[in-house]
Amino acid sequence: MKILIISDSHCFNDKLERITKKYSNQVDMFIHCGDSSLSINDPLLSIFDIVVKGNHDNDDFPHYITYQNICVTHGQYYHVYAGYNELIKLCQQEQCNICLHGHTHVPTYQIHNNIHFINPGSIMMNRGSYGYGTYAIMTLTHHNINVEFYNSETDEVCHQNIIDEGYELLEEFKKYAK
Repeated sequence: MKILIISDSHCFNDKLERITKKYSNQVDMFIHCGDSSLSINDPLLSIFDIVVKGNHDNDDFPHYITYQNICVTHGQYYHVYAGYNELIKLCQQEQCNICLHGHTHVPTYQIHNNIHFINPGSIMMNRGSYGYGTYAIMTLTHHNINVEFYNSETDEVCHQNIIDEGYELLEEFKKYAK
């Protein structure tokens, strides 16, 4: 199963539409991890199988949704800047071993307590030195999870140094969030 994961599009609707059209016949599922800043009935969100509420969303999207073993949330309700402790509890409660979230505008893939945490970053722009947004595609097979991050302007695969920089930023955020 191939899943397109987007977060924090913040009304950058041209990018959102371009990316979803590009993958309309290439992925099995579309997930938006919040902060679309669109209404719940907006046609741009109609392609998404799951959409959750971000801190910049006014409509009544759910705070989280579970699908099979995947928990989807934005992150602000679980204080992701301080780490994953609250999301670990949610995932354990919901019996999920994959958590997709946004909020930090930092693309990352981490494993804590045997739970895979994937943040696609923001298609608008991420925090970091490279100056562009990202999205992710997760491919699930029977025994494997593969995640690729893509530049939201060029659709090129992101280099590992972008992800490494994200880990460093999140560690800095943790110091200030406590």
